[in-house]
Amino acid sequence: MKRKLLTLSVASVISAGTLIAPLSSNFAFAQSIKEKQKNVQSNIQKKMSEISNLSAQAKEMESEMNEITAKVNATNAKIKDTTQKVNDTKQEINALQVKIKETKQRIAERNKVLQDRARSIQQSDGSDSYLDVLLSSQSFGDFIDRAVALTTFVNADHKILQKQEADKKVLEQSEADLNNKLQQVQQDLASLEDLKAQLKYQIDDKNSILAKIKEEQKAAKGELGNLQDQAASLAEQEKAAEAEQEKERLAYQRKTSSSSSHSSRIHQSSANSQPSSSGSSAPSDGPVYHGSAAIEAAISAGSSIVGRSPYNWGGGRSSSDIENRSFDCSSFVRWAYAMAGVNLGSITGTSTNTLVYQGRAVSASEMKRGDLLFFDTYKTNGHVGIYLGNGQFLDDNSSNGVSIDSLSNPYWKKTFNGVVRRVVE
Repeated sequence: MKRKLLTLSVASVISAGTLIAPLSSNFAFAQSIKEKQKNVQSNIQKKMSEISNLSAQAKEMESEMNEITAKVNATNAKIKDTTQKVNDTKQEINALQVKIKETKQRIAERNKVLQDRARSIQQSDGSDSYLDVLLSSQSFGDFIDRAVALTTFVNADHKILQKQEADKKVLEQSEADLNNKLQQVQQDLASLEDLKAQLKYQIDDKNSILAKIKEEQKAAKGELGNLQDQAASLAEQEKAAEAEQEKERLAYQRKTSSSSSHSSRIHQSSANSQPSSSGSSAPSDGPVYHGSAAIEAAISAGSSIVGRSPYNWGGGRSSSDIENRSFDCSSFVRWAYAMAGVNLGSITGTSTNTLVYQGRAVSASEMKRGDLLFFDTYKTNGHVGIYLGNGQFLDDNSSNGVSIDSLSNPYWKKTFNGVVRRVVE
């Protein structure tokens, strides 16, 4: 009797466990989704803060550029004014050259007057000098008259000589002043041109920084869009999981009423059945590969859906998703290796958090074809792919779905954290 009760109890536990297990699995999956939602929302807030900071930096940079542009405009105005001064000074110098020519002409004419006057005096009485003119006087009165006349001539000649000397000094001073003025305005012009070049360099530098900020803004907005898509996808998955939980709960309630009779039938069946003399092996999805064969089989499976499998956050964790080849990064890697007979974890429990502990760690310098590469995208080790060699890897990402990407791509180069796991030797 005790044996019968024990058998019945065991059968009841097995039956109840069969009913409860799916509920526990879906509950765990729902909790996993909530945890992912929490992480995604946290990353969304961080990304929005990053975008806000970048916008502030861009605004500050544009303000600085406006200030520099104003300085450039003011400098251009000064250059225009100084250039006009250079031209005006050159015109003044040209005008002075005309005056110099005229003054030289007047000096030449005055010299000719002096020469003619001296010649006239000499020719009038055949004398060779002013002294001869005085000594040849006929009387004292004639001597006085001649002395007065000569004095008048000498004074007039002296005034002419003084005038010539004054004109010469004026010309020399004017020429020196203009040359100094021209030299100064040319120096001012050179300084302004140098300032303009410096300001242009500053503008180019600010433009370069602003372009980089806008590029970072664009990338951050793209990442924010991906995070928002992930949040929307998780919300849909949460609804589906809750609906599935409710569906299973109702099914469990319907089956609970018949659990006693069900257990009795199991007990009766156990009493009438005979144990099998030989065990049975678990079914295999395909042949188990070793070494490079397993790696190539996994890569071949993954490559077969390149360009034909869009990214699905949280996808690849149901038979329907797998049949439709609808994965996220970690479920895609798990599926590809599963097709090669390599087990990297359960369908529902595999994530980048579990894959990063599969196999053994190797350095990035030693990575080879088939190794798993991890990237710090929305979190540490948030993305995973299969290394193909030559700087390329196979992955399922939110931008292109299943695709072959390059580590030289700026985004992947920036997010690759050097974490590499070897899951097949």
